[in-house]
Amino acid sequence: MTNSPLHNDAAVPPPIPSTMQSFATPVQHLSRLSELKSLGGSPIELWVTFAIKFLDSLANFSMHTILVLYLTQEFAYSDVKAGSVYGGYGALITIYGIGTGLIIDRIGVVKSMSSGVIISLAGRLIMLIVTASTLGQVMLLISLLIVIPLGNSLMFPTMMIAIRRYTEEKNRNFVYGLFYTIMNIALIISGPLIDLFRLLLSGDDNILPDGSVEPAKLTYFAWTPYRVACTVVECILCLFLREIKVEEVDATAALERMNDDDATSAASTIATQQRTSSFVVSKTPPLQSMKTTLKKGSFRRYMVLGILLTNIKLIWRHLDATLPKYMIRKFGADIPFGSIIALEPFSIMLSTPIITFFAENSESLPMVLLGVSIASLCPIFVVIFPSFIWAFCVFLVLFGLSESIWSPRYYSLSVSWAKEGHEGIFAALAFAPTFLAQLPAGALSGFLLHTYCPNENYCNGTPLWGIVFGMALLSPLMMLVWWRWLSKEDDENVHDDSNEVAYDNANVNSDDSLDEPLLRTP
Repeated sequence: MTNSPLHNDAAVPPPIPSTMQSFATPVQHLSRLSELKSLGGSPIELWVTFAIKFLDSLANFSMHTILVLYLTQEFAYSDVKAGSVYGGYGALITIYGIGTGLIIDRIGVVKSMSSGVIISLAGRLIMLIVTASTLGQVMLLISLLIVIPLGNSLMFPTMMIAIRRYTEEKNRNFVYGLFYTIMNIALIISGPLIDLFRLLLSGDDNILPDGSVEPAKLTYFAWTPYRVACTVVECILCLFLREIKVEEVDATAALERMNDDDATSAASTIATQQRTSSFVVSKTPPLQSMKTTLKKGSFRRYMVLGILLTNIKLIWRHLDATLPKYMIRKFGADIPFGSIIALEPFSIMLSTPIITFFAENSESLPMVLLGVSIASLCPIFVVIFPSFIWAFCVFLVLFGLSESIWSPRYYSLSVSWAKEGHEGIFAALAFAPTFLAQLPAGALSGFLLHTYCPNENYCNGTPLWGIVFGMALLSPLMMLVWWRWLSKEDDENVHDDSNEVAYDNANVNSDDSLDEPLLRTP
């Protein structure tokens, strides 16, 4: 197998086959009704993970959407400086994530989730008490660039791994779709809450005649406590997590033992049977785990795919770092930008369950290409009509639809392609290009605002959004160029993990308290 994608055949994109074996083993899926019923037998940990994701998304998205405004109004940061801090926050999630990915694989889901929640709580408490003083600004940067990114770097991959642990392979895509929908419900709620705090509690002006920013401070004082309250509830929910794994049930073998009259009822019964057992975390040394992951062809393909999708993902960053300031300067301070931005997750919430339900058995990689192609075209509306609010609404609704097509599939691949017990380091390394790109993206956002929309007197949206549109078009085009390599199955044998197995077996043999075998995939 040629591991490099730059071989001669990749110069021209080949035809995309109707069915693509996107280096995933085909799995037998339950019927749609049985698949829904199977969730009823899921362990409580699955629902706890859903609840934690909802609350953490509610807290995080509210901060992301108004962070650059907060830094400019409360601490007098310029557009470029505020955008750079925003970008640094995202980039540091990756830098910390490489280390925490190794920790997650070593300590397991429960300890990782609990640690991430506690660290996030500490960071949000710091933001609750900061002031515009020099000490306050130092504490703010500590929270934004150290504490909160560290907490996020633990929580995000852990939740993705938890979904894999608490589900069966045959309904996992469906559950990832629900997981993604729950995240977007939180985003929908956070948008109107932002407008509520900003417009109703801040009064008519954000800046008082003496130049102070007290009204804005009142806004963010109301915004921060509810983020802290969400995190406190997350801490309580972590008490209900266990280090377990749902065992796969061979539905086919069981159904073959049934006669035709009992086939329907048997399918429903088997679909709801989910046995759990303790999951023993890997004892492989971190560097050995990283070495094993880096050798895998699936990891290299996923990492390249992440790089190719970076420009599409950066549209998310512009929705946070660019759009709020643009809309205030273009349409006035009373524009409810939070509710307008909420159209995007609202579109996702409506479309994701439908797309997941009817396209679950579709190959993942072609679905990613389809969704990304639609997403790259969405900014054209705001390039042509930058002075009309309806154009932004159309852009956000269509972008949400496209995201519901590709994003759940992309994120589910981060754990489905990873070796069980090594998902943390796989996700941390594979997502590194995306989060690292957030640093220049934040600075680019500040530059675009400073150059094309510095104030309400001059705000030219066509070149601003035209640059975003041009960058987005590169993602599907580059996917086509690299398609043959991305869609090629591994023809190499599984790498020799004898050292890794030796570490795990030695640990098992030395621990008499373990009554169950290691739950590992070959």
